[in-house]
Amino acid sequence: MKQKRYPKGYFLGLGIAIGLPLGIPISLIFGNIAFGPAIGAIIGILIGLILEKNKNPNPINPSKKELENRNKFLAITFTMGLAIFLLFLLLYLI
Repeated sequence: MKQKRYPKGYFLGLGIAIGLPLGIPISLIFGNIAFGPAIGAIIGILIGLILEKNKNPNPINPSKKELENRNKFLAITFTMGLAIFLLFLLLYLI
């Protein structure tokens, strides 16, 4: 039976989506609400990497156009995040 191919990183995103809810009970145990999602993301990345290795040994690589679009999206997102961070920092200092 032929194994189905998925895009590179498909199971990584799936693992993070699984791991984040697992972090909520951890945050309740430690009494720190911010600690849980961080630990959940780490757990999810580990789950995703294991699934990626086992279920997707021959991934579909993104095309050059897809990589350019992703890089543009990341640059815009980073710039907007930095601008919002600086705005909040400026408002906090004033």
